[in-house]
Amino acid sequence: MNSAGKYLPFFLLALLFWQCSGDPEPNGQSDAAYFPLTVGDFHIYDVAETQYSLINGQEDFIYQLKMAVTDSFKNNAGGTTYVIQRYVRDNMSESFSYTDTWSARVEANQVVVAEGNISYVRLVFPISLNRSWNGNALNSLKGDESCGDNKNFTCDLYHIESIGIPYQFKEEILTETVEVVQNNNIDPIVKEDVRKEIYVRNIGLVYKESSILNYCTVGSCIGQQQIEDGYTLKQSLVEYGKE
Repeated sequence: MNSAGKYLPFFLLALLFWQCSGDPEPNGQSDAAYFPLTVGDFHIYDVAETQYSLINGQEDFIYQLKMAVTDSFKNNAGGTTYVIQRYVRDNMSESFSYTDTWSARVEANQVVVAEGNISYVRLVFPISLNRSWNGNALNSLKGDESCGDNKNFTCDLYHIESIGIPYQFKEEILTETVEVVQNNNIDPIVKEDVRKEIYVRNIGLVYKESSILNYCTVGSCIGQQQIEDGYTLKQSLVEYGKE
């Protein structure tokens, strides 16, 4: 047996272990492809939202959200910032109405999304399982690298919960996925703050789920998880493309 044949079984075993190790199979593509940005791109989502307040009680809303990349410009760091306009409609028979404008930029090691005047670090590169970072590093909402196990409600220590978990979009099963948990704090006495997002390579954000609820902490309602205010939201991609 020649030397190549001698080491072939070991090579195959190593390759099998690499592919099952939890990191995505290398394909030569940049991790920035999980957040593609090109002028003309659009994404449409189905959204189910429930809002809670002491004045209005519980209010349920079902609508569609459209996010469209409408422009770009060179920023002060020498990169490109993309303008994202957001629109909503109650159902598919209506036209979309403009609501507000966000922006986003992909840097060498991170994705920054500005929701109005507040910037969040949504993704970091290279993407790897269990990697964590301060999602509020570029804003005044505090939270820092000392967040520890993320049990502080003032902290948004994002982390990559999973890579490559199958996600069904219509009839297609997508496997190049990244799930980012932005917060997972549940205090049955005071508050619940649970948020996550799922991204797919070459598509972007496909799913978002948030539950931010403040409970009554005065009088006999303490510990009863009686909601005073907050909201829950589920946002699922239904269409994407280029205009």
